[in-house]
Amino acid sequence: MVPSRDALKQVPLFSDLSDRELGLLSATGRRQRFPPKNIVFQEGDTGEVLLVILSGKVKVMLSGKEGREFILTMLGPGSFFGEMAILEAAPRSATVMTVEPCEFLLLGQKDLVGLLKTQPLIAIKILKHLSQRLRKTNEQIRSLVMFDIYGRVGRCLLNLAETRGGRANGQFLVPNRPSFQELAKMVGCSRETLSRAMKALKDNGCLTVTRNAIYINKVWE
Repeated sequence: MVPSRDALKQVPLFSDLSDRELGLLSATGRRQRFPPKNIVFQEGDTGEVLLVILSGKVKVMLSGKEGREFILTMLGPGSFFGEMAILEAAPRSATVMTVEPCEFLLLGQKDLVGLLKTQPLIAIKILKHLSQRLRKTNEQIRSLVMFDIYGRVGRCLLNLAETRGGRANGQFLVPNRPSFQELAKMVGCSRETLSRAMKALKDNGCLTVTRNAIYINKVWE
């Protein structure tokens, strides 16, 4: 098992802390493992801890009528979540579920607030992180309102490529690709509609889809 201090060194949020400060931080937190497809917390739950992903992947989602889900984002090692409820002492704003086996470092509200008082750079990083998430949410809303299914799929895949992979051999790359069901929940459509759109985009050469990745060969409008 990698010591919490060493794991925290890889987390951008804490990258400016000294080894001593990282040691103090890891001592105040506790590690917890979750199996795949397990609810970490649900929308409306009381927020008591911020969670740092040490390993694994989670999806952050909203629930609608008749059990429908909309995936806001998917997060992997080095990311953190749960900060909004902690900072404003409000209920959780979304549901988080593990996609694969995960290990988290949990930081309680009291310890986190104490850290922010002595480490303003961390507070600035959290604010920047929140701003980025708000910007992405605005883009999701824009896509849902202004674009057809092909435009929504394109924006979703480009966003995933930006956050996960980037480029490979001149192509945009989405490694460890989500399932079509997960993509449908990100785009806001049925799995059947998503499958038809993906097939059309593959047939006209826009996409190459493998078992583990999606390559964007050319960008469409």
